[in-house]
Formats: sequence, structure tokens, C-alpha cells
Amino acid sequence: MEAPETVKHATLLWATAIAAGIVETVLAVSEIARDSGLDAGVWMNIGVRSAIYLGAFVLVAFFARGRRWARVSLALLLSVVGLAAMVVPSAMQLADGETLIAAVGGDGEFALAFFVVRLLHVAAVLLATGLMFSTGANDYFRKPALAAA
Repeated sequence: MEAPETVKHATLLWATAIAAGIVETVLAVSEIARDSGLDAGVWMNIGVRSAIYLGAFVLVAFFARGRRWARVSLALLLSVVGLAAMVVPSAMQLADGETLIAAVGGDGEFALAFFVVRLLHVAAVLLATGLMFSTGANDYFRKPALAAA
């Protein structure tokens, strides 16, 4: 069975979200490198993020092929944990009186770029999550009925 348009669009949005995360990492590392150089901790962070992004791409590939476990994994790992990791710290900073751009993008040279990419990232996750649980996607991921004996 070919994947419905909603699953294809969700797949594209997941890829967009992951790409946005990679761009965010590049912007953050560029800021750190400009200010203080890259120490072992930064390289460790890059390695961990690279493994996460690779794992996310693998999940998206399995999701696109109709694997239910990949859909559930994306929902739990990216839609819940990943989204919370992006939104909660910014919400806390906003509650403390920071401006929106400072709370989301920071205060460095790349703050506006980071802000825009982060908003794209969050929007892609929210839209992908909605599409992957739409009626068409639910039908695609529904377990086939067992043949009557």
C-alpha cells in the first residue's frame, strides 16, 4: 500500500524539523567558536546531537515505510521530549521577563537567525505530528485484519 499524502507530507516536515535542528547546532557552535573556541565539551555536544539527528532520520525513514513503532517513537521522542526541550526553557525565560527573540534565539550575533530557524523547527514538529495522526495516516498505519480461519 502506497503511503497517503498526509504521511508523505509528515515525512517532509520531519526532515525539515531535523534539518532545522542541524542548522541550530551550526549557529550555536559558530557563536561559541567565535567567542571562546571549541573545547572538548562542545565537540561532545556535537557528537551527541549528530547521533540524535541520525537516529531521527532513521526513524523518519521507517515511518515513511509504514512502521507503526517508528510513528510512536517519533511522537514520544520528538513530538513530546524534543518539543519540550525546545519550548520549556524559552517559556521559562519569557516568564522571567526576557524578550521573545532573546528567550528563543539568545543574545549573540546569530540570535535572529536562530530565532527564525527555531520557529521553523517548532512549526515543522507540530505540523508533522498532526499529519502523522490524521485520518489518512491512521488508516495507513492500521494493522491489517487477520484473515478468518
